[in-house]
Amino acid sequence: MVIESKFRKLFSIRIGIGLFLFLLILSFCVDGLRNPVETTKVSLILAFVVLFFIIYLSIGVFKDFTLKITENGIEKNSLVFRTKQFIAFDSISSVEGQKTRLRSTRGINISDGYHYTTLHLKNGNALIISSDIFENYREIVEVIKSRID
Repeated sequence: MVIESKFRKLFSIRIGIGLFLFLLILSFCVDGLRNPVETTKVSLILAFVVLFFIIYLSIGVFKDFTLKITENGIEKNSLVFRTKQFIAFDSISSVEGQKTRLRSTRGINISDGYHYTTLHLKNGNALIISSDIFENYREIVEVIKSRID
């Protein structure tokens, strides 16, 4: 039985909104450089700062991946670069489940948070599987735990 990971709709919407804002601000910057008379320097500088901030936030997209759980192991496919990595079940040393919560500076929980599981590999690397990204997170983790035991 093969199980493929499914992205949450909110994750896809977040990527789409980020791409839309990036293209919108990039077109404003290019237009401001082509027609410097029509744009003020302050708005152009602010647009470049926002553009670089969006680029900084989107670096995490390069780390995103899809998973395919097969009988022999886990296939990890990079979303952007399309590189493939195979992780055999016997190369996983431990599975650790945790939960993260967003808190205010006063220690009050802002949200209920989300669960994530860290697969510690024997070569020292780790793979983090998050319910914030994957819709079928529980199914993926249950199948991995059943194949390791």
